[in-house]
Amino acid sequence: MDDFWDFFGFFFWSYVVISLLIVLFAIFADLFRDRSTGGWAKAAWILFLVFVPFIGAVVYIGTRGRGMDERKTESPT
Repeated sequence: MDDFWDFFGFFFWSYVVISLLIVLFAIFADLFRDRSTGGWAKAAWILFLVFVPFIGAVVYIGTRGRGMDERKTESPT
């Protein structure tokens, strides 16, 4: 790393990637916790999240985010 901006860029993008991974794991946990969604819909969401993760996460939270908290509080763990 040659200068401050390379160092700053490294930490910024590391933060973005780690944040995205945390959001994706939370979405995957919610997908498998949801009993009302069928298998094909879950597979489609997973493919969408794998191939376009940022857009997929925003769309998932926008469309199904309200129920994420309800499903999390209903789960025994």
